[in-house]
Amino acid sequence: MQPTDILSAEHRVIEQVLDCLERLAAAARGSTGLDRERAGQALEVLRTYADRCHHGKEEDRLFPLMERRGLPRHVGPIAVMLDDHKVGRSLIRQMGDALEDTGPEAARRFADAASGYVELLRDHIAKEDGVLFPLAESLLDDAARQDLRAEFERFEREDLEPGTVARMRALADGLARHFDVPLAAQRKRPDVQGHACFH
Repeated sequence: MQPTDILSAEHRVIEQVLDCLERLAAAARGSTGLDRERAGQALEVLRTYADRCHHGKEEDRLFPLMERRGLPRHVGPIAVMLDDHKVGRSLIRQMGDALEDTGPEAARRFADAASGYVELLRDHIAKEDGVLFPLAESLLDDAARQDLRAEFERFEREDLEPGTVARMRALADGLARHFDVPLAAQRKRPDVQGHACFH
């Protein structure tokens, strides 16, 4: 499995949580209100799995390697991805703040931030799967791919608490079952190569 296949497989887990987040946002705007327990679980997965683990591997391992292979960090695809990560973190903070607030507008604020995050991440994933990852593969030779896979393993082992990834995937699967959305294993990588643009 190529390093970008590992990252793309993580996208499928993130997508299942995005589907759940979308349902949480719709309920928060409707008569059923915000399910704070499951919203908290979704936020935990997004903070820990999507941002700390997945984006961490990209920012700390993949992007520096691509930069060393000649792709600039301050403009172009890497710069766009880093900006998306920054915006995503802001939206996660907004969801977290809304979840801690018990005021009458908290559910709406959560729903607005959640909807923005879902839209951002779906577009972000399409850009990575369709353009960034194929570009990364074109820059890597077999030795670099092997080293990067080892770096991803080291990242999970040294930068995360033991069992974090398994715990986050179990939490994501529990949310998916509750909201009746497809699990990551049932999802296929979309055929979007070359169709996503960076803007």
